[in-house]
Amino acid sequence: MSTSGRADAVLHRDPPRVATVLSHDSPVVRILRVLFGMIGFSTVIINIFIVANLPEGLHLPNYLSFFTNEVNLFAGAVLVLSGALPRDRLPRWWDGLRGAAAVYLSVTFVVFALLLENSPAAGTITPWVNFVVHRLMPVVLVLDWLLIPASSPARWWRPLAWIAYPVLFVVYSLLRGSVVDWYPYPFLDPRGPEGYASLIASAGAVFVGSLAAALLFDQLGRLRRRLAPRAAREAV
Repeated sequence: MSTSGRADAVLHRDPPRVATVLSHDSPVVRILRVLFGMIGFSTVIINIFIVANLPEGLHLPNYLSFFTNEVNLFAGAVLVLSGALPRDRLPRWWDGLRGAAAVYLSVTFVVFALLLENSPAAGTITPWVNFVVHRLMPVVLVLDWLLIPASSPARWWRPLAWIAYPVLFVVYSLLRGSVVDWYPYPFLDPRGPEGYASLIASAGAVFVGSLAAALLFDQLGRLRRRLAPRAAREAV
């Protein structure tokens, strides 16, 4: 074989094996997605019964008003459906849901570590539940987003769409809290000594952090897609 022939063979060699494994329709990826999705989703459900047996009991509307519980249910459902259905049976915008789940759980991870881990309420969380919803699921969703390329290019406004839910969550929490006199997190509670000044500062910091996470994950997703071999992008 001539030198030019060997060069052509190298250039047209099949993509690395890892590019094939880390695709939407890889059996390994689909099994892992269903498995971790069921772990995240079922942990939130099982925790309902755990909380119900605590001395203070369960108030289901309050329980479902925690951002952590909502996003773990959302991420679990996204993972399960991503694993259960082949990519061609999911809509083009499905990768946007994967990215949203990664953003929300990464924000959950950071906010819990910085603002909530040492609060008194954190001590009432069952350790294994705490590990799943604040540690395991954020890592799983971030890896899912970073390792598996999207199947189609994203619109420029994707990060803005991602932060719509955190903004709506804050608005909902404040409106509901003013009615039922209960707030899911201390940094969203205006009844403290500093009142709304502290609320605005903490909620503003969470908003800025969420926007930064959305912009970062949007760019990382675009980069991951550009770096994926062409055959891998077309296969997902």
